[in-house]
Amino acid sequence: MNEQTLQSLKPKLRPVKDEDLEQIGDEDIAGVLGDDSWVHEGDLVIEGDLSVTEGALLVLGDLTVSGEVTTDETGTLAVMGQLKAHHLYLEGNLEVHGDATLSGVVYGFYEAGISRVYGKTTAKLGLIGNHDWSCDSEHYEVSGRFSNFHKLMEGDPEAIRKLVGDKEFAQLARMLGVSKEEAEGSSNSAWGLSLFHRV
Repeated sequence: MNEQTLQSLKPKLRPVKDEDLEQIGDEDIAGVLGDDSWVHEGDLVIEGDLSVTEGALLVLGDLTVSGEVTTDETGTLAVMGQLKAHHLYLEGNLEVHGDATLSGVVYGFYEAGISRVYGKTTAKLGLIGNHDWSCDSEHYEVSGRFSNFHKLMEGDPEAIRKLVGDKEFAQLARMLGVSKEEAEGSSNSAWGLSLFHRV
């Protein structure tokens, strides 16, 4: 699938202005916007994936992505309208002023980022660990709240296993705090979205 980045989108973007920063609701997120911050005027539609790293993208409208949206610890994404995508992976910062509608998973565990959704978040699977996440209205078919590598505080591990699959759940189990055993494969396999291909 085609992946778009800040670099590939730059011909459609302009540098951030002071008046753009006034639209950001969270002062910590506004505080990270600077010289490497870019603005898309109006709605942005991407066929494929969007990866926001090493900078910030502010969308002054709706953001629709046919694939996944990811922010790494160096990335910030702010959407002044609605966000629609298949998956949402959170390591960095996210602010959505409208609803966040995912047909797959919203997954955030990395402690460095801040995520704020001021509308409703809807997804098939919602897994939130130690990531700083705030949303007043969340609607998931299956969900889990966990303390990274310690315990699953909310959610049904069997429902998560059924949705993601046995092999994939075995890779997630340590991160969710429901197993002390290291699963076969990469020790970092719970990072990213590779375990959610069935969702």
